[in-house]
Amino acid sequence: MQNSFMLGVSVGESFAEYILLDGSNTVAAKRAYLSRENLKNSLQQFLSTHKDKGIAKAFVSLRISDKLMDYKLSGAVAHVTTEGFENWLELRGCSGSALTSSELHFSVRERVLASGQILQPLDNQEIEGIAAKILLMNIKKVCLHFLHANINPAHEKQALELFKAKGIEVYIPEKTENQDEVTRWRKNALNATVSGLFQDLKKDLLDGMKDAVSEANVFFVGAEGEIFQDETYKCVGSLFGSYSALGLQYQKSQMDVLHLGLEDFVLISPNSWSNTWESPWGKVEIKSVQIRPLKIQPTMGLKLNSFKHFDFSNSIEGWEPGPMSIGRGQKPTLIDLWTENAKLTKTEGLQDRTVAAGIQKFKTALLTLVKSSYDRNLEISTVIKEMQSLGMQKIVMESLLHRQNKKIKVTGPLAELFANGFKKDSNATIDDQDFAEARAVVAVGMKAKV
Repeated sequence: MQNSFMLGVSVGESFAEYILLDGSNTVAAKRAYLSRENLKNSLQQFLSTHKDKGIAKAFVSLRISDKLMDYKLSGAVAHVTTEGFENWLELRGCSGSALTSSELHFSVRERVLASGQILQPLDNQEIEGIAAKILLMNIKKVCLHFLHANINPAHEKQALELFKAKGIEVYIPEKTENQDEVTRWRKNALNATVSGLFQDLKKDLLDGMKDAVSEANVFFVGAEGEIFQDETYKCVGSLFGSYSALGLQYQKSQMDVLHLGLEDFVLISPNSWSNTWESPWGKVEIKSVQIRPLKIQPTMGLKLNSFKHFDFSNSIEGWEPGPMSIGRGQKPTLIDLWTENAKLTKTEGLQDRTVAAGIQKFKTALLTLVKSSYDRNLEISTVIKEMQSLGMQKIVMESLLHRQNKKIKVTGPLAELFANGFKKDSNATIDDQDFAEARAVVAVGMKAKV
């Protein structure tokens, strides 16, 4: 059997896309709803159905939700900094969570000048004392953040060897041209925090495809569209892998991409690059094509504004428990407005997910809001129609205001649902092929010629 097929896998927070390609032709594709389907098993089942197709290579994007980057969920990490620079770890995210717990902040007396000259040598006993403390606390990971270590890493290497000798996993900032210590340190801290989760997901993926493609032929896509197998320094950047891949497909065409996914609405400008990510913890060193999340999102809630008119709230409900129409959601969302539209219910990954009780629950929630609105006599059908129109206007207007290129490609599983909003935009084209993220991951991987 000749191995000539390519496998594309794009894993998000709530959905995973799998696509099997023969050249540019789709052999098979599937979208798994991860709240209801196991990642490993769903991938394994998809591939077993097509086990007669020899897969040459698999390309994967693995987007870890920033919600899971909270150390309370992913495991605490000790942080060791140059004395006097401990306070950078006090920066808080929106949830009030720091990058680690306060009792895991440590500092050592060492100092390297910007010239690389060692002003104060590092004492081994200080490192050994910290190692003993964190081992007693059953902490197995430590981040080293020494001032000017990117210029002279002597102390960093010294501490690394001492911690490793104690069986502690050590994370050091990637050496780059960036001289902003804090953005480099944040990236290192987040990479350490999510490394375990990344490795668990990677293992599930490799186990799910082991009967179809060897591990040596599985490659991951990073924030710059690069291909890698060793995730050192790459975990956080994988957040942007599939979106960068999407944009890079249209870079030569001087075309922006509006991706209307089930999880996110994002505007991608592939001819502009960003060097930092504005994370909940502050700026993080991540280089990627410019990715702008829209103000309106697929699971954004509905509310009454101060004038008692229907509007969208600032809260994003997500897919766990999900929109009300699929049965478990507790708040009405934008996507619920189209719950009886065939274009939505036929979307791969959502077929047979909507339930009559959930749809009725959504309408009851709207009726409750109507009773508190400016007009208690509003019909539910009128509210749905008006909110659909408002949602579409917001998507179209934001894409017009912020696109970097004149032309725009509208992609994603919800592209067709919102296609009517772009009828008057002669510079907009609708992608008529689903599974845009998985396709893009394969396209970027093929260009890398690994």
